[in-house]
Parts: sequence; C-alpha cells; structure tokens
Amino acid sequence: MPAGLPMRSTSPSKVRRSLARDEAGAATVEFAFVVLPFVLLLAAIVQIALTGWASQNLDEALERAVRKIYTGAFQGANKGASSQVANLSALKQELCGTPGAGIATVFTCADMNVKLDVAVSASFAASTSPTIVDPQTGTWANGFGTRYQCAAPGAIVVVTVAVRQPVAFPFLNYGAAAFSDGSRLLQATTVFRTEPYEAGTGASC
Repeated sequence: MPAGLPMRSTSPSKVRRSLARDEAGAATVEFAFVVLPFVLLLAAIVQIALTGWASQNLDEALERAVRKIYTGAFQGANKGASSQVANLSALKQELCGTPGAGIATVFTCADMNVKLDVAVSASFAASTSPTIVDPQTGTWANGFGTRYQCAAPGAIVVVTVAVRQPVAFPFLNYGAAAFSDGSRLLQATTVFRTEPYEAGTGASC
C-alpha cells in the first residue's frame, strides 16, 4: 500500500449486511433446486411410458405367437421336437422371430431375458399362472420356463411369458414386480381352448 494512504477497516457486521444484500448467483442456486426434481420427474415419465409400451407390445406378441397353438399348426410343426426345451425355443421364435430375422419388439428378447410356460388345464376355473420370480432370491423361480405341455384338440391351455426388462432407474420399480438386479418384470398370460383340429393331419400330441 502506498505510504500516506489511510487503511480502511470493515467490521464483520458490515460484511454480513453486505452479503445479505448481494443477490448475485441467486438465480443459479434457485435453478439448482428446481432442476433436480424436474429431471427426476422427466425420467420417471419416460421410464413409465416405455415400460407400459413394452408391456402392451408383449401382450400383442404373445397373442400372435399362440395363434398357431390355437389352430394346432404349432403342434404339427414341432411334433418331432426332442424335448420340452426345444418346443419352448420354437415358441420363443414365434414370439421374437428367428435369430437372423427378429421381430421388432419394445421388450428385450435376449435368450436369458425371456421365458415361456405352456400348461394344459382341466378347466378355465382351474387355470392358474405359475410363480415367475422367487421372492427370496429376486431371480427366476426354480423350474419356470421349462414346462411345455402339448395341447390336444379342444384342450384348455395357459401360456405365460415373462420378460426381465432392464431399466435405467431401478428405484422407480417401487411397488412393482422386479428382480434383484433392478430389472423390471413384464408378464403376459393368455388362456384359451384349442380348436378341434383333426388329429389325422399330424398335428396331434
């Protein structure tokens, strides 16, 4: 400081009053308080919309896939399948398309993310859906996705498809069925009686 100039002192109370009157940066602070809830709300809307779309798409894909079971065409085309797993794999192709020419789907169609269950029921009243997710482990229930019961003419069939759908914000799964890794469970079930197709066509079980 040049010699001869007096030193100015500022009391702490004056500093506090000066800071209280200073509004510089207030808009930035207010924006920071508002932007986080807005982004979270936007993310929730997008994720819920995509999940709903994927669920509807899964319903439509299942109805398309089981149409051949309804008419007996699927039973005839896969009568020589070596196992239940082979039949389920063929039905999954009806749902998602072949590996080289997949059907456009909103839900995830990866092999480990889609499981199907086909069961024959004694009556419509006795028709039930299987357990899909083990509540203790948060993973696929033991045995789900391995059952295929061939539907004879006039049989009552229960077909269930379940998809493990990855989501960006697992905390939005609150109250919904989900896996331990945060993926959302999408499920669709259809119950129908097969047509009395002719067993002599090679479509019988």
